[in-house]
Amino acid sequence: MLSRRRYMPSLQRYGHLVIKAVFGLRVTGVEKVPRTGGLLMASNHISELDPPVLGSCIPRIVHFMAKSELFRGRAATWFFARLNAFPVDRKRIDRASLRTAESILLSQGALLMFPEGTRSHDGRALRPKPGIGMLVQRTGVPVLPIFIHGTDRPLGAVLRRPRFSVSLGDPIAPEEMTDAAGDGGFASIAELIMERILETGAKAGLAAEAERSAN
Repeated sequence: MLSRRRYMPSLQRYGHLVIKAVFGLRVTGVEKVPRTGGLLMASNHISELDPPVLGSCIPRIVHFMAKSELFRGRAATWFFARLNAFPVDRKRIDRASLRTAESILLSQGALLMFPEGTRSHDGRALRPKPGIGMLVQRTGVPVLPIFIHGTDRPLGAVLRRPRFSVSLGDPIAPEEMTDAAGDGGFASIAELIMERILETGAKAGLAAEAERSAN
């Protein structure tokens, strides 16, 4: 049987081709992704389709957190584990999932997170949770900001109105995030990361979708 590490690149490649053909996926900034070393990727979150779409765009094996409700039953647990997903309990501070995330990053892996902690239902960004700031401080890895657009309207994307779009921004250096922490600590780092996500969307011509929610 093929190991997860061997078949994941093929799954990503074929998934990317299918998503591009069906939903017109457009990706910019792939050259900005560090190919080695621990990497925390942070994206806005507007649809349940975001993880597989983003996973198909990144030229690395990607791990990601998924809400624990998806892991109900042996079959579901097996399936999501094969996609390099691990559960997180969103109703509390899930220390086990944070330890798993930390282990992935310290082992030079690539981890995808959604700083908002849940989906936005109107396309505008929510206030980020401080957990991502804690991971940055504990691991010292760079953060790659990502803006995703259109996945909340899959039927429209079939007609390219609008198509799925993913924009990858410039990595944020650990030193910059440490300096940004100031008196706000983890929350200030999370705010900086969310700002860079929105800036990435604006630079890609998706400014209308990068408006901040008043929540």
